Amino acid sequence: NLEDYDSSYDIIQGEIFNKYCISCHVAGNTYAEESGLILTSDTSYKSLINEYPKNLIAAGDGLFLVNTTGGFQGVNKSFLIEKINAPNMDHFYDDHEEYGNIMPIGPLYLTNGQIDFIWDWISEGAPDTGYVANIAFLDNIERYDPEFTPLESPDNGIQIHLGPFEVAPQQETEFFYYSKLNINEVKYINRVEIEMRSGSHHYIVYKYPEDFWIEIEDNTERHLRNPDGSYNESVLSIMAHQVFFTGTQWPQLDVTFPAGVALRIPPNTAIDQNPHYLNYSDEIVQGEVFTNLHFSEEEPEYIAERLQLNVIEELSLPPKDTTTTEKTFTFEDILRENGLDSLSITTIDKINIFQLFSHAHEKMLEFEVFFIDNNPTTTDLLIYYNDDWEHPPINYYGEGYLYDAIELFSEEGLKLRATYYNWTDEVLYFGFLSTDEMMILFGYFYTQ
Repeated sequence: NLEDYDSSYDIIQGEIFNKYCISCHVAGNTYAEESGLILTSDTSYKSLINEYPKNLIAAGDGLFLVNTTGGFQGVNKSFLIEKINAPNMDHFYDDHEEYGNIMPIGPLYLTNGQIDFIWDWISEGAPDTGYVANIAFLDNIERYDPEFTPLESPDNGIQIHLGPFEVAPQQETEFFYYSKLNINEVKYINRVEIEMRSGSHHYIVYKYPEDFWIEIEDNTERHLRNPDGSYNESVLSIMAHQVFFTGTQWPQLDVTFPAGVALRIPPNTAIDQNPHYLNYSDEIVQGEVFTNLHFSEEEPEYIAERLQLNVIEELSLPPKDTTTTEKTFTFEDILRENGLDSLSITTIDKINIFQLFSHAHEKMLEFEVFFIDNNPTTTDLLIYYNDDWEHPPINYYGEGYLYDAIELFSEEGLKLRATYYNWTDEVLYFGFLSTDEMMILFGYFYTQ
């Protein structure tokens, strides 16, 4: 019974360490000696807190076993999260093969809820006393399965399947695939699932404005680049009209919108799927994506609006140098950038943001998002942090999620700040290859 524990850390000890970890991480065991980590209750807290990992590569990367800074930085600098985050397995083994194995050693990984509970505890400063982590996370008993498994079709919704398609050796493949959803009445989407084969840099689903006038060929791969590497201008020319619908850089996504909030899908909607796969091996690899759009059983109270903030002209990275780029988006900018007309903007007095995730390329070191108000004496509040360009965290805000709700009012806004290191001999600008750069913030919000 969770109520029998004295603190969040006691729950972690009793429900996680004692059940999954101390069979190996106990005094005298080889694993404990190799890792220098004993997780029995008499010593676990002292062994973890602000201690460097015995793994020299992780220690050299600035990680502690558990960092007590709190917030996003504390989580991102905690080796414990890296080691238990099985849903992040592709990134872990592809980018940090020197870090050892995901723990506990499979096939029985920690549940997604247990991972979120530890994540929440660390974000609160990892105290040994007090209830600081949300116990409700432990209700999620799903576990990561590393094998690619096609999604089952939703009971009330539609499934979109793209591929399989080939990704040639030593190249990046990015294309668009336009198709109609065959929906003849207004529908509302309150849950999205995505499952894709490993090797993807991103997968995004776009819509177009309801009055879009350009004809696009159905069910055809329209590649962003020609065989000689030049851009396909016919594809490039319509990208400015695309409206973000959903997407991820993770192999798996399963998001349920807040209660009473859903995306509106008008009749005869068509979508443009945009996979981007990287293959720098000498073998052909396959790409494939399944997407499930689940319909709401009833009309929602609030309509979800897409959030997409682009920094383009300001992005210029001198060679052999570190550059930080900032841009502030006001309340009105956010509404305008995301397709609301001037008349609508004047009638809206609050924006409720419930999802954020960043998008950048390989030169990115950090991507930060701050809440800013109209008081020059207050410190900007960090609400999003990412130091992994390939697998940016997808943060959810509001009741039932890891982070507090984000409410923006008039004269408030968001400041985006990204830091890059350009190790090449050329100036880099905004571009679509992973060797170019980007600075984009995606997400969702709703208004009154």
